[in-house]
Amino acid sequence: MLKGGELKEIVVAQDLRVGMFVSELDRPWLESPFLLQGFLIEDQATLDQLREVCRFVYVDRTRSAGDAWRSEPEPAVEQKERMAGPGRFQASPEARRRPVDFFALLRSLRSAAGTEAAAGQASAAMAPWLHVYPDLPGMRSSVAGEAQPDAYLPGAPSRPLVTGVVQPRRAGAGVGRDESRLAAGRPAGMAYAEPSALLEEEIVAAFPLVERAQSLLAQIAQDVQRSLNPDLERLRGVVSEMVLSVARNPDALLWLARLRKTDQYSYDHSLDVAAHVMIFGRYLGLGDESIATLGMAGMLQDVGKLSLPERLLQKIGPVTPREYEIFKTHVEFSLQILSASPQATSQMLEIVARHHERCDGSGYPRGLKGDAVGLMAEIAGLCDVYCAMTRERPYGEAASSQAALDTVRAQRGTRFSESTVDQFVQCIGLYPVGALVELNTGEVGVVVAQNRIRRLKPRVMILLGPDKKPNAYPHTLDLLYDQGSAMGVPCAIVRSLPPGAFGVEPSEFYLA
Repeated sequence: MLKGGELKEIVVAQDLRVGMFVSELDRPWLESPFLLQGFLIEDQATLDQLREVCRFVYVDRTRSAGDAWRSEPEPAVEQKERMAGPGRFQASPEARRRPVDFFALLRSLRSAAGTEAAAGQASAAMAPWLHVYPDLPGMRSSVAGEAQPDAYLPGAPSRPLVTGVVQPRRAGAGVGRDESRLAAGRPAGMAYAEPSALLEEEIVAAFPLVERAQSLLAQIAQDVQRSLNPDLERLRGVVSEMVLSVARNPDALLWLARLRKTDQYSYDHSLDVAAHVMIFGRYLGLGDESIATLGMAGMLQDVGKLSLPERLLQKIGPVTPREYEIFKTHVEFSLQILSASPQATSQMLEIVARHHERCDGSGYPRGLKGDAVGLMAEIAGLCDVYCAMTRERPYGEAASSQAALDTVRAQRGTRFSESTVDQFVQCIGLYPVGALVELNTGEVGVVVAQNRIRRLKPRVMILLGPDKKPNAYPHTLDLLYDQGSAMGVPCAIVRSLPPGAFGVEPSEFYLA
């Protein structure tokens, strides 16, 4: 929850000024001219615009610029205890000042991809910059220093990426403990928990998890094709570790999931969906148990497609009504396959059963409406739609992240609830990790990490120069701190690009 004084209602005409971070408006965000929910007032024009459309706003002290609007400093004892807490994944100040060749790190990971020594090679690529941190309760350290869970602990405390709450949410059938807590509603406004690990650190930690998850998905597929009951216990262990990774730095898992590319679309899509549902669940403040359930469902919700004809899955062009009816049966096949596993929980099966249901009753297989869909299934369904649009499929090209978000927004209040869409757009951001973008310098890059205060100024790896020729050694550019181009104009993103624009496929640079 927000500490006292961090979120304050400000009367626009009297007290609002440049440097304040606006966390909430006195009206719905989509009814305002502002691109993102939550932004820093950086100039007088934005301040004037706010005065035109709002009477009051909520300002977050923790994210505002200027000493007058920062939170009170933590007491020395409290700060020391917080930094020394168990499981804190925090680099030393000396390590954070040390420059890191991000592209060199990615090349090291690429050389390790698909090998049994992937984890060791990944760790070696970062040594001695990578640190081994204290183990979490209930975890053991392997020989290589990697923390591994003895068993997933449902009661483990959760540290949301966002504290505070979403807008009041309906209560639906099958609502769990975390979903009921969200449905009850709390004061509007979000307070972000800053990542406790640097992107480079967490990519190294998350890379072996992604490798293991894809290997386990392939093994599950083989078991299904051989009519064997899939063993989900090892996958659950990997997912529980991913939950911890998301808490440390969500950009790392999203980066690996979005841009790790194999020759199997289904595996890539499953991992992509799992990463998005876990990050979105953490954003909404769900507990670790619910986030892990979402991750498992995201990985396995389409496992029933293994029972469909290959020609239907690979078909290019529109499907016939008869083919569509056949396609919809994959939900029932998924439930049959997963129900045979003792590790499949009732909530996970419920998410799988309902992730194609829609709030307006247009979904399948049961045509559920409104409250009957449930928040967890709606999260899974929305992320499934977004991930499908932004990844190249056998039957269609990938859309840009901006186009995909526009499509999602167009379904606000119909196929998906208004509050869920609003929060998803805010969680993902206008330029998500992995998005291909063009700068005002003419350069083309891929978004590496979000900036959670100035959302339009992410960290970008420059793949093409102004002449659109590939960079042999792409460098990273932090738009928040790298101020000027050769012309003295601040670098900025001018548009989002679809994958493959200018002949660029970001995954080709390191993890293809």
